[in-house]
Amino acid sequence: MRRWFSSLFNRLLPWAVLLHSLTFMAFWLTNSLFYASTNDYLADMLGQRLDYVSLLIWVSAFVAAWSIVRVIMPFLKKIYPLKGFFAWSYGILSLVYIVFFYGSFNLLFSESPVQLVRIKQMLHYFRLFVDVGLLLGVALLAAMLLRSHLRKRPVGATRQAWVPVILALVVFAVLWSMALIYPPGSVVRGSIPDKPLIIAHRGASMLAPENTMAAAYLADEIGVYGLETDVHISRDGEVFLLHDDTFDRTTDVASVFPGRENEPAENFSMAEIRQLNAGKWFMEQDPFHAYGKGRLSADQVEAYQQQVVPMLADYLEFVRAEHLAFRFDLKPLSEDHPFAGAYFEMVLKQVHQAGIDAQVWFLVDSEQLKAMRDLAPNMLAAYSANYQSLLPPEQLTEQGYQIVNVEYGIAPAWIQAYRQAGLWVDIYTVDEPWQFSRLWLLGVNSITTSNAGVMAELARPILSVAYRAYVVIWSLVGLAGAGLIVGLLFPVIKQQPVNQPSDTIG
Repeated sequence: MRRWFSSLFNRLLPWAVLLHSLTFMAFWLTNSLFYASTNDYLADMLGQRLDYVSLLIWVSAFVAAWSIVRVIMPFLKKIYPLKGFFAWSYGILSLVYIVFFYGSFNLLFSESPVQLVRIKQMLHYFRLFVDVGLLLGVALLAAMLLRSHLRKRPVGATRQAWVPVILALVVFAVLWSMALIYPPGSVVRGSIPDKPLIIAHRGASMLAPENTMAAAYLADEIGVYGLETDVHISRDGEVFLLHDDTFDRTTDVASVFPGRENEPAENFSMAEIRQLNAGKWFMEQDPFHAYGKGRLSADQVEAYQQQVVPMLADYLEFVRAEHLAFRFDLKPLSEDHPFAGAYFEMVLKQVHQAGIDAQVWFLVDSEQLKAMRDLAPNMLAAYSANYQSLLPPEQLTEQGYQIVNVEYGIAPAWIQAYRQAGLWVDIYTVDEPWQFSRLWLLGVNSITTSNAGVMAELARPILSVAYRAYVVIWSLVGLAGAGLIVGLLFPVIKQQPVNQPSDTIG
């Protein structure tokens, strides 16, 4: 029992831990926006702002490196004894890490179910690489198992030995053909759809302080189709831009108004809001490493540190001048706010007076839709939902909606249904080139992204493959797999079984 446990500990555990640590790093290193929002969440919970995700990635890298050492040691004949200090330390660390791995992802997926959908989407889009590994792995495993079986066959059973080999090739062919029937998400049938238009999420918010005029200017320079922002109403009835419910994360409110950093933003007057700096935090925290990677000019660095919280009127004037599409998320007010009963009409009237109705995508519920139609019939009515609470396209068109703004977890069948119903499909929030490419191939109309600069530079979907080319590639993979099976088994079938006496005459 002790020998079995020692073998399990020294040989299987390092592989298991290595797989978990690499998975953890791959998830976070390919999830830039969620990376930043998770740091914000942990900072609020722990009361201290640090780059927690980066710290956990480094811990995972250390665990992965130690696991690689443990994997290599058996081949060097230098396995640490089970009772050794380093072996016990590694064992304890491994168990703690695996508990942390499943605990953190369980919390993550319960708080943000779309992250689990994202993993499935990523695997499907990059399935060509996954499929190659799986198919050749199946071929190798089947060949090794049959090779061991054939070595034990009776003398003179060469003809019968071909039966399991042929069956293995048939099963292999079926598995190979399934990938042709259900190709990866990066495979294009027919022509590539038009590139989705780009809506800059809170402006160019990975290169400039979010929801500031600097972020809007930069997004326009990049060449986006439109801007997305979030609006609040001050205590004295002025409309301003802010995503969060408080000023704590994106301004210097803690130093300007000590003790009020967690107070709702709607409680501040516009005179107080004008005293806040809305750009220094971006330079100090560098949440997307734009400054650290040298992506900002000296002029941008200086301008960002002087940003203030913009008023909606300033934003509307810029949108009108640059002929941009404009979508905004109107934050509801608390019941004790002086304008709690009139905030929708206030914002609707101000946007209408800007003279940009045809450029506005107004996120409205069914009750607000009538008021919008009465005052501004040329505004575009947008229905917004996460991927788990979608309404049928017929219901949306009957109500008068023209745009569907939905989370990227939406299934392809829903995208197709909305498009066929004549609805414009806008997907949020897409910050990874592969995700943008996946949705591009699905034919969505526009993408809301914080990573506008990178998305604007994409000339075609990354790693996309025409179906004909995919058939050629996959055929070569199939031939390689079949050759692997036959190549490993043919010599064994032809040779005399080693466990039987020779048939030669002495």
